[in-house]
Amino acid sequence: MERFMGRLTGWIRSLTMGRRRVVIPLFVVGLPLVFLGISRLIGAYSYMQENPNFCRACHIMEEAWNRWQTSEHRSISCHSCHDISPIQGVEQLVKFSLNQPEQVSKHAVVQPDACVRCHESDNPRWKQVTDTAGHKIHAKEQNITCVKCHSVTLHRFAPPKTMCQVCHEDKKMAVKAMGELHCLSCHAYLADKDTLEPSREPCLSCHVNKKIISSNGTVVQWPEAAPMRFKCDQCHQPHKQEKPVVDCLTCHPGAKESGLHTKGAHAAATCQTCHAPHQWQVKERTTCQTCHANKQDHYSGVFCGQCHNFTFAKSRG
Repeated sequence: MERFMGRLTGWIRSLTMGRRRVVIPLFVVGLPLVFLGISRLIGAYSYMQENPNFCRACHIMEEAWNRWQTSEHRSISCHSCHDISPIQGVEQLVKFSLNQPEQVSKHAVVQPDACVRCHESDNPRWKQVTDTAGHKIHAKEQNITCVKCHSVTLHRFAPPKTMCQVCHEDKKMAVKAMGELHCLSCHAYLADKDTLEPSREPCLSCHVNKKIISSNGTVVQWPEAAPMRFKCDQCHQPHKQEKPVVDCLTCHPGAKESGLHTKGAHAAATCQTCHAPHQWQVKERTTCQTCHANKQDHYSGVFCGQCHNFTFAKSRG
């Protein structure tokens, strides 16, 4: 019995030593291979998820690739905006492997939170839109998704000129020259305020000290010293009609009731006959001499209004 136990113990010791001789070398060789495999998997996953060249590998993506490279988003990877599920990923991989990329179903749709991650993040790298007038009205109040306006064509994010009229069909432009402009030229979409109604600034950006020819050939000019300081849309409503929509007498009801405004041809003439639009104030003899050419030498050098009284009641307000 003792002899048997001794042999059994020797056999177990021999087997254990033999396993060690096999296991240790396998462990030394196998562990780096495992790490190498994991590293390759991580690299492959990173390539598929973060490198735009992975998307370009499919030949039907060439147009999307070229437009992305010239877009505002060319510095960010595809999957930053385009989310894809694992099932969709497997489908693409299988069909790409079978050389059937054109059979891949619609995928990687841009979700609204993809835009929010950058443009409502307080990251100065991206334009922040949370407090801008246009986004308060359209995105927050009306729940219109970003891609409704910003992605109507492949990888082109600035809304085209006709985009606004998809919803605002009633806002046709009556002024021909203004019809060539983008709506955002007047409506400050990214302004930090609560309304999209134009202020004076967009109008004056074109009309201050610049001669703008209207559709009927009239020179329009707004001098810096023009007396009227209210919003332009009190007289001009270009979505309704080309010419101003109000009469001067709406604000100046007494203009035709006093002084020489009530006399003869003055009473019959329109206000703009003497008062040039936007300049309004008559300060030169040449204005009067347009009709009174025979008075050219009458007190030459003296402005007519110094003697001839055109005083009228104050305007409203």
